[in-house]
Amino acid sequence: MPSFRQQLVIFTTLSLVCLFFFYSGAYTNELWERTPDFSQYAPTRTLSRSEFPVDDSMKRVIIFGDIHGMNEPFHHLLKKAEYRPEVDTLIHAGDIIAKGPHSGSMDVIGYMAAHNVTGVRGNHDQKIVEWRAWQDWIATLPGGGRWLNDLYAALDLAEPDDPEAWAVKYCKHGDNKRWAQRIPAGWKMLGDHYRIARALTTAQYDYLRSLPLVLHVPSAHTFITHAGLLPSDPRYRPTHSRQPLAHVPSIPTAWLKSGTGSYGKEADSDSIEMLRHLQEIAILRDVPQNSDPWVTLNMRGVLDDHSITRDTDGTPWAEIWNRDMEMCAGFGSAAHGKKLPCHPASVIYGHAASRGLDPKRWSTGLDSGCVKGKRLSAMIIEAKTYKQSFDAAKATVPFGIGSARLLSVAC
Repeated sequence: MPSFRQQLVIFTTLSLVCLFFFYSGAYTNELWERTPDFSQYAPTRTLSRSEFPVDDSMKRVIIFGDIHGMNEPFHHLLKKAEYRPEVDTLIHAGDIIAKGPHSGSMDVIGYMAAHNVTGVRGNHDQKIVEWRAWQDWIATLPGGGRWLNDLYAALDLAEPDDPEAWAVKYCKHGDNKRWAQRIPAGWKMLGDHYRIARALTTAQYDYLRSLPLVLHVPSAHTFITHAGLLPSDPRYRPTHSRQPLAHVPSIPTAWLKSGTGSYGKEADSDSIEMLRHLQEIAILRDVPQNSDPWVTLNMRGVLDDHSITRDTDGTPWAEIWNRDMEMCAGFGSAAHGKKLPCHPASVIYGHAASRGLDPKRWSTGLDSGCVKGKRLSAMIIEAKTYKQSFDAAKATVPFGIGSARLLSVAC
């Protein structure tokens, strides 16, 4: 019979083994039940004057519309623009990949990641981020990596013409059903977005995840986003006190040198710049729709019930933006009638291919339908036009206090 000491050792060992399996099982269940954040939205990024050098006569800012993996037109447009990477700043308005050729998408993301090109996340880029996050998560679950490998092996063997339809059938059999339950509703497995996500290198995936929903350029009073922004909450009139452009932001009176201690007169240029910066931040923060990632990734218009739509019906959001900006009458004015105490800001965006190239006074849409066989467009901002007035005869478009050039190539 074992001694008391031996019995104690055996009991302790068995207890530790039981605890190990108990907590291991609990941890495994936690992994299985816990769904991570697939969206991984990046916050708004603010670009400095040096990152958006429109005042430098030796530099240019070149902003591309939706590329969608159309690699050859992308490089044709770079060449046509005489892009100089050592001095020019390249920016994209999102949806750089997907919908076009798979090889083209991989070439475009390879270029963007290798050169760390500034840009924003588009709705198609978002789907790829989500699928890659899902793939990485499944691979961490017990048996998940093996299931994915079996899936890919079966796919290679079947060589289906329609991988999405094949995946639906594959996931109806045996243990595949259990794993298929981990696919979020509405997601299409083995489609274009899935295959791009699977092919991404870690560096390319990290690049996509780093793309913000909005770029804010205070020095140029400009926003860049994929789908769009609203200047005011459409549920209320533009002059309503809750709207960010309907009141002057609160700042210390030391910033104001009007001599009145109030907002009754326009402040000096430094104070005006600070007020404009604060008001632009308020557009992002205080218009609730602008805090919804779905809106900045998908919006095309506003319906009569004031809800946001991704379809082509409703009032185009750019019309609402330009309406409100045209009401800006300076900080010395009051919010009444058709005047607002504000200075206008510009938005540059993509996404709306159905409306084509869409330059307006305070907004410019750059998606000209390249992936549909139309054109790929870019906006070129340089010092010599940034402070010159708009001149339609010279094929320039209004931008800020001056103008910019539009350039395009056939797709």
